[in-house]
Amino acid sequence: MNQREIPRKDWPEFLASFGRRHRSWLATVEEWPREAPERTRAVDQPLESLGAEDGAIAIHLGNGEVLRVDAPRALRVDVTARGEELGLDLDTARGVTRLRFRAAALPEELDGIAPSER
Repeated sequence: MNQREIPRKDWPEFLASFGRRHRSWLATVEEWPREAPERTRAVDQPLESLGAEDGAIAIHLGNGEVLRVDAPRALRVDVTARGEELGLDLDTARGVTRLRFRAAALPEELDGIAPSER
C-alpha cells in the first residue's frame, strides 16, 4: 500500500471528486486516537459524499449520518500498486480517522451506476 498526501489547497476539489468516484461503496470509518483505544464510527455504510465544511471534513453516509472530522491537519489517500483507492487517512491533533472500503477496484472497472440509481 502507498499513501499520497493531498495538498490542503486541493482538499475541496479532491474530496468532491473522490466522493463521486466512490459513491455507494461500502465504507468503514474508524478513529485511532493518540491516547485512547480505537473507536469504530460506522461499518459497511454506503458512502454518499465527502466535503470540506467549516474547517472540518464531512463524511456523508447513505443512512443519513454525517461524520465530522474536526480540524484536520493532513489528508492522505491509500492506494495499491495498481492504483486502486483503498480509502483515506485524516490526521488531526487527536489522532487519525480512517475511511476504508470493503473492496477496492479501479473506477474504470465498474459500470459507474450505484444500485440506488438503477
